[in-house]
Amino acid sequence: MKINAEKPEVKEWLSFASSASGGGKAKIWGRVAELVAVPARSRTAVNIYKINKHTKEGSNVIVPGKVLSAGKMDHKIRIAALEYSKGAAKRLSESGCSMLDLKSMSSQKNISIIV
Repeated sequence: MKINAEKPEVKEWLSFASSASGGGKAKIWGRVAELVAVPARSRTAVNIYKINKHTKEGSNVIVPGKVLSAGKMDHKIRIAALEYSKGAAKRLSESGCSMLDLKSMSSQKNISIIV
């Protein structure tokens, strides 16, 4: 698989997820690295309503792509995503969600990947 790391954020995610998945650590980081290593146009885009549907209060979520603004959040979560649309970032912050970087998310427990 050819790795398309055109942006510094993508390189950072790949290097962190690859290093975190080695040495018998959580399998989730290997999966995150796989999902981020695809070409940009093949990466997932997830709307807020889908995140809201599949999470509950206090959930820890990784979106290995872009978060889009359709829908609303009715509870607070911690989320790490490769990219946020302007509307999504606004809606998430208005609903009290924490938008973390990948390294900060790695210290959390019970992390889910939403694609």
